[in-house]
Amino acid sequence: MSGLADHVVNGGFPFDLPALRPFFMGSDGLLPRAEEFETYAGFLDAQIRYERVKALLESVVGLEKSQVAAYDIIPGDSVIREFVGGSTIKIPHNE
Repeated sequence: MSGLADHVVNGGFPFDLPALRPFFMGSDGLLPRAEEFETYAGFLDAQIRYERVKALLESVVGLEKSQVAAYDIIPGDSVIREFVGGSTIKIPHNE
């Protein structure tokens, strides 16, 4: 069931998409190329979602990976650091 939460917390920051963009776009990016979906032509939902994500990422001016690695734009305790690396949060069970 969806839509039954009492509260929704948006923990996103304006730099989240620009920080993720260099990891998904480009020749070494994680976003699949359109031709990789040719074998799944019958899965219209997957194609629609792919096009939406691709269009969203293309509409964002991304950061360079060197900017993502630096702490002057993205703080070390930001949630996005869990995905792009460089988190400064100490988690006892990870040490």
